[in-house]
Amino acid sequence: MTLTCKSMPSIKSAQAYIHGFSKNEQDRLIRQSTFLESYIYKNIDFSNCHHIIEIGCGVGSQIQILLHRWPHLKITGVDISQSQINRASQLLKSHIEAGRVSLHVSHGGELPFADQSFDGALVCFVLEHADHPLNVLKELKRVMKSGSSLYCTEGFNTGLYVYPTCLAFQTYLEIFNHYQKQLNGDPDVGVKLCNLALKAGFSDTQLGYVPIQLDNRIRDISQRAIVINFFTECFFSAAPELIAQEKVTPDLIEAIKQELDLLKNNQDSIFIYPFQQMKAIK
Repeated sequence: MTLTCKSMPSIKSAQAYIHGFSKNEQDRLIRQSTFLESYIYKNIDFSNCHHIIEIGCGVGSQIQILLHRWPHLKITGVDISQSQINRASQLLKSHIEAGRVSLHVSHGGELPFADQSFDGALVCFVLEHADHPLNVLKELKRVMKSGSSLYCTEGFNTGLYVYPTCLAFQTYLEIFNHYQKQLNGDPDVGVKLCNLALKAGFSDTQLGYVPIQLDNRIRDISQRAIVINFFTECFFSAAPELIAQEKVTPDLIEAIKQELDLLKNNQDSIFIYPFQQMKAIK
């Protein structure tokens, strides 16, 4: 699944980004970061860092979380999209004015920084959109100091499990994944993170799972709805473009909504999405 809080570091144009750059999408990214914070940051630690970099910082929602968790940090954010950086500049205005944040429009594979400029790095839902993720990691390694840590969280769409089977949703997901591959992305890049990092020259790579699981342990309907609505909103962010290209129909979208609504009310239903998170040392 493309749960991106970012723009892509190596796409050719804004039109090649599966989620788009509309204001509605930017708002969704901010909501998404709030929902995922407790999952993503459980095993991330920048307490011993001074100046870190985030590749594909998008609208700045992850930087906002980082500053809240580690108030001492200075953070440099990089994104290929000017519109995303503009939104991030609004969101992070006070931090920029305080000298804690700097934002740059740049290609993730061609960073405008000197060697060993940063003592930590974050990548979150970005490499799945990159046509050359290895090049991004190589460039990131160049600007990181020796001994510093990279935390990278990505999707693994093939690992999604839903019970009872939702045929309309399954059909949509296959089309979604295929379209992302047509855009030179990789919806399953999460399980390949260690291989990519080792090829880029990182060492001591560790890959962990960050699962979001809905099952009978969550009985409150409103809480079940929060989980399902989050994923529905994420996947459907690409629906307008898929409909415009006649890859899916409005009827399919409506059928998916009905299927997922049933999951909310079925205590025996299961919905598991296994995010992948890697820690790598330079």
